Amino acid sequence: MNEIKQHPLAEKSFQFGVESYWQCERMMRFKNQFVLTRQLIRSSAAVGALCAESEFAQSRADFINKLAIARKECNESRYWISMMHEVGLLESINSQSMQSKADELMRLLTASIKTAQSNLRK
Repeated sequence: MNEIKQHPLAEKSFQFGVESYWQCERMMRFKNQFVLTRQLIRSSAAVGALCAESEFAQSRADFINKLAIARKECNESRYWISMMHEVGLLESINSQSMQSKADELMRLLTASIKTAQSNLRK
């Protein structure tokens, strides 16, 4: 990303998108797979993009909404990773690593949403 220290959620979501891109780029090059890879690139990149958008949300409700959509995109990414593993495009080690990072992102997003919702009620 850039040289400025990022919030852990922003950094991890960005890195998840980057790692997903490189995994997909290898599948496109060596396995000639484009349909599932494009789905994963889109959903995994959206997680980071929505986290970046949330930094300049217009309101706390808008912030919560952007993170909720990021969580949905992260969950969709988990689906594509599972499918790619099941059909033999992703090796177990890569699939497990990506799933683990997606799971961590899901936990961070859920915690951030809950905190923001709690603060909204105050």
